[in-house]
Amino acid sequence: MEKMSATASRAIGILAMFALAGACTDSARSPRPTLALTPCRVANVENEVKCATFEVFENRETRQGRKIGMNIVVLPATARIKEPDPVFVFAGGPGQAAADLARESLMILGGLNTRRDIVLIDQRGTGKSNGLGCKFVDANTPETIDPLKRELLNRKQVLDCREKLASHADLTLYTTTIAVADIDEVRQALGYERINLWGGSYGTRAAQEYLRRYPGRVRSMVIDGVAPPSMVMPATFSRDATAAYDRMLAACAGERACAQQFPQLKTLVDDLLADLGRRPRKVTLSDPLSGVPREVAITKEGVLMVIFTTLYVPEMAALLPEVLVHAQEGNYAPLMALTSVFSDFAEEKIFAGMRFSVLCAEDVPRIGRNRQAPEGALFGDLFLREFVKPCNDWPRGTMAKDFDQPVRSDKPVLILSGGLDPVTPPVFGDEVKKTFTNSLHLVARNIGHGVSTHGCAPRLIKTFVEAASVAGIDGKCLERLPRPLFFEPMRNKEEPKTGGRARVARMQETEGAGK
Repeated sequence: MEKMSATASRAIGILAMFALAGACTDSARSPRPTLALTPCRVANVENEVKCATFEVFENRETRQGRKIGMNIVVLPATARIKEPDPVFVFAGGPGQAAADLARESLMILGGLNTRRDIVLIDQRGTGKSNGLGCKFVDANTPETIDPLKRELLNRKQVLDCREKLASHADLTLYTTTIAVADIDEVRQALGYERINLWGGSYGTRAAQEYLRRYPGRVRSMVIDGVAPPSMVMPATFSRDATAAYDRMLAACAGERACAQQFPQLKTLVDDLLADLGRRPRKVTLSDPLSGVPREVAITKEGVLMVIFTTLYVPEMAALLPEVLVHAQEGNYAPLMALTSVFSDFAEEKIFAGMRFSVLCAEDVPRIGRNRQAPEGALFGDLFLREFVKPCNDWPRGTMAKDFDQPVRSDKPVLILSGGLDPVTPPVFGDEVKKTFTNSLHLVARNIGHGVSTHGCAPRLIKTFVEAASVAGIDGKCLERLPRPLFFEPMRNKEEPKTGGRARVARMQETEGAGK
């Protein structure tokens, strides 16, 4: 799509735009800034940035009662003369705060930051925008070894979280459609007429919803790890995570060193899961961060969640064969070390209350026939159980009537997908491309969940946003990104083999004898 002329830009002012519950008309002129930004510092960013707080009504329909202070961080353009259209960042999760992505935003959008502001707004319910955070007991505590006790503990934690947050939030008012109305009000207060959107994971859902409601305010959009409006979390997780796991097994079989080290990896893991399903373990391990010994539960569900989260990042998934074989031998320390990497992120960075408010209003009511777990899928109904049960006790907001309908637009859209992504695989990028008539879908076949930080992706994003056009964008450099080699530890040849390792050795001997 050609860059819009000044005349066409002014003409946008007469187009109807949607607010949360009704239509409003855009101003024919760029809105004047009404919000003052002040110098500030944010974590992991060397230079001074600018910050502000902007109040919006929690109940946008009645515009009465409690207000939310929206936390805003602007990474200002470094050039004296800058472009008028910034990049707005939509964070993932749901439940991640955009302001926490300042460093990552510079990695992805740093090339654009010379002449464009990068704007990070904590979505309502995250970060400093009335963050709806709750701390939950570690899923690997000894109590979780008993399924009934685990279920009772989880429910109690959800109820405690609800009670805590209800004192300062109407939990039915933290849905995506309401949130993007906040974002547009902030846009106007900052004085930006048109903006470019970058969204990752759940942020792609929010970015698409913004484009649906405020099309005249969007110049271009980049969506990475696409969650289309039709996607129902977690109805497709089992299908897609199992497919990613199968690709990991195939990659190991196709890599000489991994194939020699783990010739029957699938069988070993199946045996591990079956054994833990029959007899979960209580073991004492040293905490991988503090070194303090603690008792933990090792369950089939826990191991499956480690596999699932590790598949997000191929560099981490390269450790899985070694870690899982150690676990099959009875050495769970590597597994727990891997668990801590992701559990610490979830604990610190994901605002669980906002996550529940979004999922319980927008996804769980739609699961029904959308469930896609093929027979024999590794993960079975794990995700359905984990997602659905909290919603039995969580206040449910209202989903916009057209929320699950495709977003149709001729705006320039760059779609990025990772070929190894266990939650938002390329099939979803293909889906949204059908209704984005001015779009390009690039697939990095050896990347997992999130392409934008890898290889040439930042350069492609910069080229796309600067031109607001997909013309001439060549994604072959993404196709050339290699899959990380599987981890191969150094071992003493005389080291005795036990447990799963002994089984591997016996399999190798048997195969050798048959030749």
